[in-house]
Amino acid sequence: MHKVERGVSCAGCPHRAAYIACKEALGRGKNKVICGNAGCAATGYMHPAATTCTGGEDALLPRYKQEVPSGGAVDQPAVEACIHFALDTEVAADDAPRRFAGLAAEGAVTILAVMVSSRAFLGAEAIEGLCQHIVEDLRIDDVVAVDPLDTLACTDILRDMLARPGVHAVAFCSPCVQLQGDRAPEPVDIDRIACVGCHRCKQITGCPALVFAPPAYTVDADACAGCDLCTSFCRTHVIYSPRAPIAPAERCEMRYQAATSHS
Repeated sequence: MHKVERGVSCAGCPHRAAYIACKEALGRGKNKVICGNAGCAATGYMHPAATTCTGGEDALLPRYKQEVPSGGAVDQPAVEACIHFALDTEVAADDAPRRFAGLAAEGAVTILAVMVSSRAFLGAEAIEGLCQHIVEDLRIDDVVAVDPLDTLACTDILRDMLARPGVHAVAFCSPCVQLQGDRAPEPVDIDRIACVGCHRCKQITGCPALVFAPPAYTVDADACAGCDLCTSFCRTHVIYSPRAPIAPAERCEMRYQAATSHS
């Protein structure tokens, strides 16, 4: 596993998967905003869009750095829809009710996207406690926990929320890849003969484990964390995962077991 770089998402980072799902569900539009912090203690602050940028936060173009909508009110929100990223530690902090008090004024539909990936939230009880905190202290009644690497489930949940005005919350639950250490799942493999080099996997995910070696892509096995995110975006289906027969819920459990045993 490669060394953590400031401002750059690691291969296998669940925050990257969460952003991709949010971007897919939200779509494009001037009044649609994805903002907040999708970094971590190791990488530092990162705009959500920087998670899929090859160069990370420093390389992200200014036009993609959407800011938290301002100037709105509860009865007249600033934008049509807003997905506001936040770290689990930020949401669990004592000042969270004050920090996130303005969510209803940000968008006619606002989703608080909570990155639940730190060491403090490896257990089911801790995750349930965080969700309860969101309901009771942040006063957000609609809270759903989901594995960000289950792309289809995430997109369905987000689209359902975006269709209903008000404030919602999604807890994207998957352990930080650095917590899994050398127990992370084995890497994916690419059939270089069949790969057409279309760049789609890299353009969508920005994963540092995907390396273009003309005329096709290959996988940096030392960097790949076996998250399988790239397999969802290969149109020619030449990225193979040894976990293909395993259901998403079981894959998620494997990651938690690796993180718990390594920690």
